[in-house]
Amino acid sequence: MYLRYNTLITEAPDLLLRLEHTHRRSPLVVRLKMLRLLKSGLYRSRRALADVLGFSERQLHRWFETYRTGGIDALLTTERRTGPAERVTADAWDALVIEMKGGRIGRLEDARQWLAEHHGIAYSVAGLSDLFKRRKVKLKTGRPRHVNASATEQQAFFKTVQ
Repeated sequence: MYLRYNTLITEAPDLLLRLEHTHRRSPLVVRLKMLRLLKSGLYRSRRALADVLGFSERQLHRWFETYRTGGIDALLTTERRTGPAERVTADAWDALVIEMKGGRIGRLEDARQWLAEHHGIAYSVAGLSDLFKRRKVKLKTGRPRHVNASATEQQAFFKTVQ
């Protein structure tokens, strides 16, 4: 027994096609294509359509049930799967940024220790690196100098070279 998709899907095929064009660079376009192809009658079942779209019949069933219960808006809404919440608070982050801009923190290890001492927030260096990547922050540090470098000798050298 086939479902009558042309009556179950309330949106017109041209609207579904326009939505496909709107979401063409999104993974959601496959969901819209599924609805359009079922509505148009080119495919009579999700089983036949699954191979064409490259997804399992079960996945198409989940998408269609989402559409049936919540409509097109529910189908186009994706739940963002995230890990645990960040441990750093907004106040701690703002204070850390001020410390970094002030030049008192130059390495990830320094930032890790500062967060632990001042705010009681424990991060690993790798975790802090990931946090900085998520927040698009790069540590800007000066060029490292040798321990035995002498500023006066360097100035004297540059005066003789020029």
